[in-house]
Amino acid sequence: MKIITIASLKGGVGKTTLSIFLSLALLSAKRKILLIDLDHNNNLTDFFLRNEEIDTIQGKSIGRVLKGSLAITDSIFTTPLGVDMIPSVPELSQIAFELLFDTAAPLRFDSMLRNLKYDFIIIDTPPAISFELSCGLHVANTVLCPVGYSRWNIQGYSILESKVKRAGGDKLFIGVPSAVTERRVETLREGGLSLTKAVIHKSEAIASASDSGKPLKEGSTSADEFKILAKEIAKI
Repeated sequence: MKIITIASLKGGVGKTTLSIFLSLALLSAKRKILLIDLDHNNNLTDFFLRNEEIDTIQGKSIGRVLKGSLAITDSIFTTPLGVDMIPSVPELSQIAFELLFDTAAPLRFDSMLRNLKYDFIIIDTPPAISFELSCGLHVANTVLCPVGYSRWNIQGYSILESKVKRAGGDKLFIGVPSAVTERRVETLREGGLSLTKAVIHKSEAIASASDSGKPLKEGSTSADEFKILAKEIAKI
């Protein structure tokens, strides 16, 4: 099992989009996938579970798991698109605050995940240094950071890279070029950023699929880009 945490300290760079379509690309390669939404903004949850009742999601949210009031296996939804997921709700921000000084919480979370039977667990995190992000980084084998071409995005990449290195272990930290031109990707590489070979270009197809809660059209350029990324990530 490989645990992939998607992280960025800047909002609006495609973090949740990466979580969604990378998971679906891995699913299409016959891998068993679990998504975990650790962002209280819960956009990932809304994409996959938009037809579920709020009370149902609330009762099986990741916050309840982290508090210890719900077993992780009882929090898992099988989504209409075929991936399993553990949802988030806005309440997570309050629960995270309560657990902030519980240093054993990330260790318990790690133990919970290691007992699950999946090929990949993909975790979406909030765009800020936080308890939720710390949990996501602690359990990860690989940390993917979507990278656009802006000084603030690059600065956030550098801060996050340092945090992953300080965490120790053999975690891989790598950027995923997103919504950038090929020329700017090369500029980022020349600047010393560790990036995937795969590039996710900005497209209306991605924006439309994200808004509608639907997968990318099979055979489309965007769908193929995520499949290329999935193959690369699966080999790391």
